[in-house]
Amino acid sequence: SLAELLPVSEKNMGMDFKIKRGLRGASYPPKLWNPVWLGPLESDEIADLFNEPVEIEELYEEAIQAWESSASNSIVDKTLEFYTRFYLQDNILVKSDRASMMSSLEVRAPFLDNDVVEFARKIPHQFKYRDRQTKYILKKSLDTILPHDILYRKKKGFGMPLTSWLRSWEDCEFSRKNISYSDPLWVKDRLSEHKMCKKDHRLFLWCWLTLQYHSRTNIS
Repeated sequence: SLAELLPVSEKNMGMDFKIKRGLRGASYPPKLWNPVWLGPLESDEIADLFNEPVEIEELYEEAIQAWESSASNSIVDKTLEFYTRFYLQDNILVKSDRASMMSSLEVRAPFLDNDVVEFARKIPHQFKYRDRQTKYILKKSLDTILPHDILYRKKKGFGMPLTSWLRSWEDCEFSRKNISYSDPLWVKDRLSEHKMCKKDHRLFLWCWLTLQYHSRTNIS
C-alpha cells in the first residue's frame, strides 16, 4: 500500500518501478520470480483481460522447468540460466539484430562465443555476483586495462521512453483491432490510469499494441 503512494517516474528503471516490481514478485515462490518480474501482466490480470481462467503453472511452464532442471542450487545461477534461455535469446538479441539490420549494421556479441559461454557457465556464482557487484570476475580482469569510471559506471541499457510516449498516443490506437476474446473496458481502464500518471502500465500497453498489430496483419 505504501509503494502505491510513490509517484510514477518516467525513467525506464525508476525507483518506484523497482520497488513495485520487486514487491509484485515477492509474493510468489522463487521459481516464479523472474517470469513474474519481467511479465507485462500477472496471471490473474491475464484471466481478467481475456475472461478465461489461467493456471500459473501452465503460464510459466517453461520457466519453471528451466528453474527446476538446473544443476545448481544457487539462485544466482538459476537466474542467469533463465535470462540466457529466455530474456537474452528471445528478446534482447532479437531486438539488437533487427535494429542493427535496419541501419545496415552487422552487430556481433563476442562474449556469446560458444567456448566463452561454456566456460562462464562453469565459473562459481560468487565470482559473477559478489558484494553486490555484478560481473565481478570480468571487471577484476580488466581493472588494469580500462579506466575505473568506464569499468564501474552505472549500467545503461537501450530502453525507449515508453512511459511518456504512450501517454501521448491517441486512445484509438489501442482499439484499432477489436480482439473479440478480450475485455475492452479492462484495457481502457489501464490506459486511463497510465495517462493520468496513476500507474505505469507501459509493459502491458506496449504488448497490447503489438498483439493488435499481429492480429491485423496475420488474422483475417
